[in-house]
Amino acid sequence: MDGRTREARLMRDLRAELFAHVGGKPSATQVALIDRCVWLSLHMAQIDAKAADGRAMTEHDSRTYLAWSNTLTRTLRQLGLEGKALGQPKTLAEYAAERVAQGAAGGRGAAA
Repeated sequence: MDGRTREARLMRDLRAELFAHVGGKPSATQVALIDRCVWLSLHMAQIDAKAADGRAMTEHDSRTYLAWSNTLTRTLRQLGLEGKALGQPKTLAEYAAERVAQGAAGGRGAAA
């Protein structure tokens, strides 16, 4: 897709906003969820544009839009409704979970 189109700008801007939402350094799973959100948002925007232009919405358009909207909502919930500020320190729970995971991976206990 040509990076100068309205659609490409929408995708690039939304992707950057969602990266920032998760703290700027998304995990591989978060990147997959973000990319899914971007794709869904693009296609929903295309149906929005069709409706805004006064073109008739088909039954298929309506059902598809509803399904995409519901999927986008669920995917955004997976990313978290509360954003994480860039450079925000880890919470105690995140730190503890990371230490437990490191201990399990190294074959030693969680105590450090």
